[in-house]
Amino acid sequence: MDFLYERIGEIIKQIEKLRCSRMWEVNGWKGIRRHIPITDYLNVNKWEWREGKDVLKDTKKGAWFALTTEIIIKKDMSGSNLELWISTGREGRWDATNPQIAVYINGKLEQGLDTNHRAIYLCRNAEEGNRYEVTLLVYTGEEGKIEEWKSRLCAVDETITGLYYDLCVPWKCLELMEEGSGEYLKLLKILNDTINILDLRKPYSTFFWKSVKNAKAFLKKETEKLPKSEVTAFCVGHTHIDIAWLWTLEITREKAARSFSSVLKLMDRYPEYKFMSSQPQLYEYIKENQPVLYKKIKDKIKEGRWEPEGAMFLEADCNLTSGESLVRQCLYGKNFFKQEFNVESHILWLPDVFGYSAALPQIMKKCGIDSFMTTKISWNEKNKIPCDTFWWEGIDGTKILTHFITTRDYEKNGKRISTNNEFTTAFSTNYNGDTEPSQVKGAWQRYQQKEENQNILISYGYGDGGGGPTEKMLETARRLRRGAFGCPAVKLETANNYFSCLHTTAEKQKFPLWSGELYLEYHRGTYTSMAEIKRFNRKGEFALLNIESLGTLGEENGIYNYDRMRIRKLWKILMRNQFHDILPGSSIEEVYTEAEKEYCYLFQETEKIQEEELSVLTEAIEGEKGEIIVFNPNGINITEIVESVWPEEKISGVKQGEVIYPVQKTENGTWIFKAHCLPQKGWKKYQLIKEESVYWKQVFFWDDTSIETPYYYLKWNEKGQIASLYDRVSKRQLLKDGMCGNVLMTYEDKPYKYDNWNIFEYYQEKKWPIEDLISRRVVESGPVRMAVELIWKYLDSQIKEIFYFYPDSARIDIHSEILWKEEQILLKALFPFDLNVRDATYDIQYGNVKRSTTANQSWEQAQFEVCFHKWMDISECDYGISILTDSKYGVSVDKNQIGLTLLKSGVYPNKNADKGHHKFVYSIYPHKDDWRKAGVVGEAYGLNNPPVATIKRNKGDYLPSSYSSVDTGGKNIIAEVWKKSEDGDGIILRIYECWNKRTKAKLTFGRCFRRIYLCDMLEVREKLLAENTSVCEIECRGYEILTLRLEI
Repeated sequence: MDFLYERIGEIIKQIEKLRCSRMWEVNGWKGIRRHIPITDYLNVNKWEWREGKDVLKDTKKGAWFALTTEIIIKKDMSGSNLELWISTGREGRWDATNPQIAVYINGKLEQGLDTNHRAIYLCRNAEEGNRYEVTLLVYTGEEGKIEEWKSRLCAVDETITGLYYDLCVPWKCLELMEEGSGEYLKLLKILNDTINILDLRKPYSTFFWKSVKNAKAFLKKETEKLPKSEVTAFCVGHTHIDIAWLWTLEITREKAARSFSSVLKLMDRYPEYKFMSSQPQLYEYIKENQPVLYKKIKDKIKEGRWEPEGAMFLEADCNLTSGESLVRQCLYGKNFFKQEFNVESHILWLPDVFGYSAALPQIMKKCGIDSFMTTKISWNEKNKIPCDTFWWEGIDGTKILTHFITTRDYEKNGKRISTNNEFTTAFSTNYNGDTEPSQVKGAWQRYQQKEENQNILISYGYGDGGGGPTEKMLETARRLRRGAFGCPAVKLETANNYFSCLHTTAEKQKFPLWSGELYLEYHRGTYTSMAEIKRFNRKGEFALLNIESLGTLGEENGIYNYDRMRIRKLWKILMRNQFHDILPGSSIEEVYTEAEKEYCYLFQETEKIQEEELSVLTEAIEGEKGEIIVFNPNGINITEIVESVWPEEKISGVKQGEVIYPVQKTENGTWIFKAHCLPQKGWKKYQLIKEESVYWKQVFFWDDTSIETPYYYLKWNEKGQIASLYDRVSKRQLLKDGMCGNVLMTYEDKPYKYDNWNIFEYYQEKKWPIEDLISRRVVESGPVRMAVELIWKYLDSQIKEIFYFYPDSARIDIHSEILWKEEQILLKALFPFDLNVRDATYDIQYGNVKRSTTANQSWEQAQFEVCFHKWMDISECDYGISILTDSKYGVSVDKNQIGLTLLKSGVYPNKNADKGHHKFVYSIYPHKDDWRKAGVVGEAYGLNNPPVATIKRNKGDYLPSSYSSVDTGGKNIIAEVWKKSEDGDGIILRIYECWNKRTKAKLTFGRCFRRIYLCDMLEVREKLLAENTSVCEIECRGYEILTLRLEI
């Protein structure tokens, strides 16, 4: 018989309408237009209320208001299960940016509402005469407004609701089956026979209820005979909440409160419901603002129904954050879960981050994290990662069991059975999943390790802007738990239980191996967007490491009290702004206004702390008044320019030991000199020389268009481009024949989607060089350096660059200052070097990676823009060129042409992105041999974190004139961290190997330590290495990160 499928669907629609047996309009709303913060309890008598219709009139985007009314249970409502249904006219729109409501019943926070959560669960078995004061705190959302206001009280029948889902779920499964197949015809007959039992002539009559009972019994009996699936979908309730994005941090606080209260409300109704939430930052918000709600969450955690997981403090960007920032994200995140909930976090849960560094596996392992989950790599434009469950191998060889959630809609005969619009490519998957049959069956269809594993993971619940699972999702999951109807069996579980089963399977089955970074073939513009925020992050990372090192220097010598809590607070500010929509530059303008304020506070505090530390240390170092103390906060010996303000006007040099070094006064009035081989995490003392007899030979020569230095002959053309760069030492031209260097090239950058996120390859189709050179002049020339300033005009913008040349270094530093007023214009600095190369090396967190510079196949073609940190290098066997930078991350390398990306200036979601003033530095560093022998790592540290000079105000004291907290004994072993331990009982040293060279490191300390332990990154002792010594030997594998705990 034809159209039975359609017939069943129509009956199901009618049954859904019968769920609400009676309905009453709710009126009498009073309102107030203001923002009332979400707290645990609300006293409505605090405010003057007016007519609700006046408040609801002409509501705008981003508006706050409150409504309140009283509902009295009347006789005809008695015994009913009552729900208050709210409609704003925005239903069907995206919940994250449309009306969101916090619901209070009798002054107590109960739940949240949004476009997907529309019902307030008022009471069961209502009693006549009971009164319910309902108060709603409404935020219209960034894109929404109130188009209509309807509020109706509904008597919802549980029996009819149950029948509706009993029929609807298998009926949806029918659509996924092959029509005419045995399983399709069998299920179709069962559903049709069930419909035939129902008597819908007079709803709610005696014979109606009898038929409902008989239909449910028949359906249950017949479906239990159906075959069960051997596949299990572990479904984890979740809501992805972006800490900031199209909304600010303050709005996120309330999104979390609404979402979490809704979770708890559903848990009261569904005892099988388990929920997982990551990001301790969200929990901190709840703890601060809703302590009663926080207590309820803690109770559910004890019951095992609420799972705090995810490891990191928040879901941080993993391209731009430093290695130590990633460690602190895990350290602070895991410590929070342990201290607050007594829970050990084992999963790094990052569903929405824009790519994953190859340094992460080792960091995870050494932070006690054994599993990794994401979905984002499925958003690749060109290439599908060939596995969904695999061992991910980092640069040091560490392997982490990794699983990609594969939730997506089922495809039948080339057509997707659609449940949402989350998909961007033919193989992308969804972290805001559903328990809908199409998503459950689609997740198994998409999964690529079917032969090795029959368990998949689904994260279900509305997210991005919060919300979480719904009643419909939980009711659907109940009907799919047996694994009938051709779908995998749905099991409501925790993420930890899924990964525990996966690890057990991995012991028996051989999962594939993926080695190296997980590069996202998308969102490449996030390496560059909002350039100033990225500069602040780099500056903040070093500032925090520096005050830790200097504070520990003082404390280990008994002269300074290291304030752990003060520094921890500052780390949290930095980590918060490393969220994967803040640091990458993909948030609204208001987010960056807040971020700049936070960074301002961070820098004020770090500068204040550093001044305190340096003052105490300087005066404790033996020496005469007026002598210079130069501090090197880096964990590598560096030779670098020192800049300072000195009171004396006539200074001819500085002396260290028996050697005198030249000094030079800069254009802005400061003094500079080159400090040589500064001790790691330590200091060196210099004396000022005032004799006028000291003479320094001139080493720089120039005319209108060219200069000569000890290292180069350089010539500019009339456009300000480098027409020739000749290495005098190696006797070779560095630029390709007929091409210019440092060409400032602009491109039309109009992404068809996600403007501030994306750079698409077609940006190269239209370009314009910056050629309007206004001026070129020598601004400094002396024994320490030469400076040449060039200024260009471009449209409404101005670019100033000062080139610095040195008599004793091949490095050319380019200090850029840009006033940028353009939109959707990408700015790059191009360097076509005359080198025969096929790959490049890029600095990443705690190591480096090689990437191809050719485009022979699709994986290489997709990496037309990549990310690096402090340096990148292209080299032949015995010669190479490095690019160093203090805050630029994005770069394109086409064989031997390097295109350093300077600015992006998109317009969505921040129309003023990158407009304004920019200051940054990038450097050209040609060198003999490869980057290892050339000392590129040390040069990059010196550029990013230059030494600091102070002047002794008094004579004294007792600390030596030269000191190193730790000397690693080799250029390839970097002492990144020197800080007080989190528990305050020791000193933490973190070192890493940067050449991929197994090394037996000999660590020499500035003092004797009672015990030295090897520990993990959580600072837990693992092995005693040495006792009562100032020297420790330890083997460090290639790219290995080692953490030592030293006890005085």
